[in-house]
Amino acid sequence: MMGRSRAWFCIGVVALATSVVAPAPVAAQKPTKINGVIAGRSGANMTVRTATGTTTVTLNGSTKVEEKKGALKLKHSSMAATSLVPGLKVEVEGTPGPSNSLIATDVKFTAGDLQTADEIAGGVNPTAQQAAANQKAVDSNKQAIAKNAQGVAANKAGQDSLNARMNNMGNYEVKATATVYFANGSTVIDAKGKSDLQALAAKTRGISGYMVQVAGYASSTGNAAINDKLTDERAQNVIEYLEQTGNVPLYRVLAPAAMGSSHPAATNATVEGQAENRRVVVTIVVNKGVAGN
Repeated sequence: MMGRSRAWFCIGVVALATSVVAPAPVAAQKPTKINGVIAGRSGANMTVRTATGTTTVTLNGSTKVEEKKGALKLKHSSMAATSLVPGLKVEVEGTPGPSNSLIATDVKFTAGDLQTADEIAGGVNPTAQQAAANQKAVDSNKQAIAKNAQGVAANKAGQDSLNARMNNMGNYEVKATATVYFANGSTVIDAKGKSDLQALAAKTRGISGYMVQVAGYASSTGNAAINDKLTDERAQNVIEYLEQTGNVPLYRVLAPAAMGSSHPAATNATVEGQAENRRVVVTIVVNKGVAGN
């Protein structure tokens, strides 16, 4: 009888000890959602200004960046991460990080908001455009004039948007650059271009907070529409090659610019000059605020 009581006593002590040392379950962090405007980009981080302040949003390979459904559609929806430009309204969902930061799991925006951000960056006033449209509706006698003016404004907005992206480079310090050349009418990256891109991508591994700027150019041969299409496709092919072969994530790439035949590197009067103008310039940059630190 005494042995049985002692056995039960031992079992009770063990059970009590187990209940004492068992760790309490860790509460999972609740997802947080914010709405705001991108104020700046640096490496994998972007600063989002909300109604209550600013939040540092960190992007990574698991972050899903997508366009919300709307009237406008992105030309390259698979490249949505490269569209996270300053001035863009975004909806961000993620888990809280240190010092008022957010580790983003999902970033959403509309193509219309992206167009507005580009127009604002290029100095185009959407309110003024809307006022012009309203005036056209009121004054039917000036419909043709208003339509032409709107077309001119739209063309100017597109060019200003591209120029603004290039002018924004003044906010960054250049660390390295490479130029990829293309055959006439081609968007295929040749062997030398691939080698140069791989060498450039290798340099990013030693640069903290880097980002990549990609700009495509064409010679003046052919019409403007074809040249714009060529430069866009060349830039996109370079970005895809950097992502797939050089391990450069898309969220590190600044919005690519298709510059058409503008800003020639050489004269278009010769075959040699035209060959120099059919190019994509890739630049590794660091935000000057980060570089200064």
